[in-house]
Amino acid sequence: MKVIGTLLFIFLFAINANAQYEIKGKIKGLSKSEVYLAHYFGYNQQVIKDTVMANEDGEFEFKGAEVLPKGLYLISFLKSKYIDVVMEDPHFSLSLDTTDILKTITFENSAENTAFYAFQRKMNDLYSRINQPTLSSIARKNLQAEVQQFQQQWKKANATLFVSKLIESSFDPEIPAYRGELRSKADTTKMQMYQYQYYKKHYFDGMDLGDERMVRTPFLQRKLERFFKDLVIQDPDSISRESDLILQKAKDIEVRRYIIYKIASTYENNPILGTEGAFVHLAEKYYIGEPALWDTSTVRRMKERLAIIKPLLVGKSFPKMHLTDIAGKEINMASLPFKYTVVFIYDPECSHCKQEAPKLAALNDYFKSKNVGVVASSIVRDKAAWKKFISEFKINSWINGIDIHLNPQTGKEEYYTDFRNTFDVYSTPVVYVLDQHKKIVGKRIPVENLKDFIQYLETRRK
Repeated sequence: MKVIGTLLFIFLFAINANAQYEIKGKIKGLSKSEVYLAHYFGYNQQVIKDTVMANEDGEFEFKGAEVLPKGLYLISFLKSKYIDVVMEDPHFSLSLDTTDILKTITFENSAENTAFYAFQRKMNDLYSRINQPTLSSIARKNLQAEVQQFQQQWKKANATLFVSKLIESSFDPEIPAYRGELRSKADTTKMQMYQYQYYKKHYFDGMDLGDERMVRTPFLQRKLERFFKDLVIQDPDSISRESDLILQKAKDIEVRRYIIYKIASTYENNPILGTEGAFVHLAEKYYIGEPALWDTSTVRRMKERLAIIKPLLVGKSFPKMHLTDIAGKEINMASLPFKYTVVFIYDPECSHCKQEAPKLAALNDYFKSKNVGVVASSIVRDKAAWKKFISEFKINSWINGIDIHLNPQTGKEEYYTDFRNTFDVYSTPVVYVLDQHKKIVGKRIPVENLKDFIQYLETRRK
């Protein structure tokens, strides 16, 4: 019996040891409903790690042999309700009442989450008092000082916890007082520049870019997006320079990979003209230049994407487009005498192209007054569909082209233009704007914005 008892103990211990995570919960107000455990991947993506069914008393348990990556998780229930939990030691329990989650939630065996919710409760209490409309300015100032004091004390008391990093990463940098004179408008401008430069330089101070757990929080993505949207001039050189400075601090592989991906994907097809140059910089330096960060297929795809995008950057000469007109004559775009050329690449059967063509045709008189020509090219090598499109939308005044060429020896049709890879046509229509030297000055400009864009180009030339 003793041997059997010992063997049973070892067996049960082995089963329990295999449970890399074990999270028990009881939610009052929940009954026989699914509960999800997921971690954040930025603020707008969650990766589900486990799903269980709560019993009639709202009790549930997440348990598994998988090692859960550390970070900030959420437990989701009742469709729209969820709680955030810090995942450090994945063996804890919690309870709450759905009528007041923040007030009733408690944890056992989780110093991280106990501190996390104590912070939230205190801050919620302080700000509810600060926001009272009848509060005097002196009382509000005192409460704001109390907020600062509490935050400093809390951070000091919980400095060893990951949750302290989480809270710190959500704060903005505090700007030291400006010590210069403020006697003129120029002095005020200097102070504002000082504040902007300090804020920008120290924006990521509270974010530990060497801690991979930050990838599994909402805060890193929010910081990146706000930084590049509000603090960085939207030109490729500025974006590239600021990206390099951030990545100098991002030593952790996961954090580094995430930052590269987020910035590069933002500027690959960004609506702000010219910013694709930043994507090219990031792709060359951090995808192709650091292949160990990525799998071989990702590096290969990036090389293929660069081969398409790089020749089409603003300022580059427009690649040769092999087209013939209605009479079958070759179109020589380089010899077109226009000050600006709008290149409209379309599919005759594309519904969106049929919507955009009349809008573009409505600009004919304006274009004529500004010496703007339109070259319209069908990507479909179907003469009947092409001619029908031209007739239907009354665009005979444009230079209409198609990639069909008769071989003089064989008399057979030949095709020379790779629209997808040479002109990045992955959907239609695509619009390019060229200057008089046939260099790209605009790309993917919405048709409704073309008039304003031409006016902008005219103003810039003066």
